[in-house]
Amino acid sequence: MTIQKIEHVGIMVKDIEASISFYTKVLGLKHLRTMPHSNGIITLAFLAYPHSNETVLELIQGYNASLPAEGKVHHLAFTVSDIEVEFERMKQLPEVKLQDEELTILPDGSRYFFFYGPDGEFLELFEPGKIEPYPLQFEPEFKERVWGGRALEQFGLTPPDGAIGEGWMISDHPNGITKIVNGPLAGTGLDVLREQFGAQWFGKNGLSGKSQRFPLLIKLLDCNDDLSVQVHPTDEYDKLPEGELGKTEMWYILSAKPDAKIIYGLKDQVTKQQLAEALTGEGVMELLQEVPVKAGDAFYIPAGTVHALCSGVVVAEIQQNSDTTYRLYDYNRPGLDGKPRELHIEDSLEVIAYEGAGAAYVDTSEMKAGEWLTIAESPYFKVDKGLIEAATKLTTNTDSFEILVVAEGSGSIAWGEDLKQVHDVKAGECFLLPATLGDYSLAGSLTVLRSVVPSA
Repeated sequence: MTIQKIEHVGIMVKDIEASISFYTKVLGLKHLRTMPHSNGIITLAFLAYPHSNETVLELIQGYNASLPAEGKVHHLAFTVSDIEVEFERMKQLPEVKLQDEELTILPDGSRYFFFYGPDGEFLELFEPGKIEPYPLQFEPEFKERVWGGRALEQFGLTPPDGAIGEGWMISDHPNGITKIVNGPLAGTGLDVLREQFGAQWFGKNGLSGKSQRFPLLIKLLDCNDDLSVQVHPTDEYDKLPEGELGKTEMWYILSAKPDAKIIYGLKDQVTKQQLAEALTGEGVMELLQEVPVKAGDAFYIPAGTVHALCSGVVVAEIQQNSDTTYRLYDYNRPGLDGKPRELHIEDSLEVIAYEGAGAAYVDTSEMKAGEWLTIAESPYFKVDKGLIEAATKLTTNTDSFEILVVAEGSGSIAWGEDLKQVHDVKAGECFLLPATLGDYSLAGSLTVLRSVVPSA
């Protein structure tokens, strides 16, 4: 026999989200993932003990609309190492009555069959599936901002009503965790993915040393109005909120209206005292450096750099996994609640790099088809831009996952054995490629941003 242990207990539930909330909050179990059954009717959720990734409880919604007062436990499952051997063995046992005539295969590759116990109880033999790495796409977390608009809809996204300034496309930050929308891991949050697969799929550089979370946060920004003039701290700033990182980032301009600009640093030789004095009056804008921008421009913004996106640009942002921003100046305008937004003058003045922090600009307008160009490089990320007009074979390595942001065009990504698995891609889509994915290919007419976490 290949039976190894009790695999899990399956419980029928009416509201799977309510049950997940109950078992996680009341009993401290950890939600691993939720996925549809391959029959298209039932929804399954798997939970584990806090320090394990082995399922102990399966919640089943949609099996029976009228649950009895007793007997809500649906079945008892046992783990097996070879489901086919066990299926054939059970067929030969006279005391076993099979419920299933063939094996059922779940979206994650797990296989099982049911049979009856001596009192009619449901018993299951279950062989867990091995999920092979594949390009992961996520459901964005949208953020309403006073400066936002509706431009993200141009990418086929469906943000909620309101002035949507940010789409968090790939995020493991507590303020907005994104969930996978494709493949066998659909419904799994990036935080759960990190716990289950992080060591293998993220690569040796793939976790932030300080927070132990996924190290990057990928956004699309719609700047329908000017953003506040702001600055971000470094990891070393001693007044960072608990659990937060500093924030070094880069911008890639996806589109820009005529005469669009950004604020990119202080003017030469501006001192802390000069800036502090200007903030008490109306002269702060005279101390800031304005830079015209166009589609295809790339800006590296290390922590300590005063900056602001201005109206009329749509931007892809690759940054440290941080939500810490110190507002220096906000044009004396009200926020979404009608009240002035909070400023952080003291922190801002403290963390600004008055002598510069290494900000750098790259004009990519002269790139040619087939070319790759590094457009930002820091200890936290390295970003290359590629122009794809013919099938291009690439490969991941075990040092780091890769992030692909499709900036323009449409095409496809292929991976797996002989690159036979194919997924269509288009502008505005973002993918997390596991470090263990290996060879993959991009085809079509694409402008792509490819990001990795460099080795120290």
